[in-house]
Amino acid sequence: MVHIYFDAATNQEAGENGLGVWVKTTDGTVSTYIAKRVGLTSVQAELAALAFALEQAHELTGESTFMFYSDAETVVRALEQRFLKDQSMRPLFVKTLTLYDELPNKFIKWIPRAENRAHDVAKRALMTG
Repeated sequence: MVHIYFDAATNQEAGENGLGVWVKTTDGTVSTYIAKRVGLTSVQAELAALAFALEQAHELTGESTFMFYSDAETVVRALEQRFLKDQSMRPLFVKTLTLYDELPNKFIKWIPRAENRAHDVAKRALMTG
């Protein structure tokens, strides 16, 4: 099973978002991925972090079971219920659902922020030039 933690960090003043993904593959290999976005709200950034994590999952060949972890309860609940109230996020949400549905065996779980291994990765992404 692949364990994938994702998180977003937002600097409201600068309007910047850092996306972080922490991946541990079935063979125990750990990798981190970062990306930067601009102009997203905190919830939009968390959803973008999930989409980014899903993109990383799709790059893993030979893996069939994926466990995603997030401290963003709104995003986890939206994915589980397949519904998001905020219509401004619809295009990103549809993309995320599509990427999620394309994976063979996948699960998502809410975790406390202190347990999110991608938290520091997201903060590092925010600090990159």
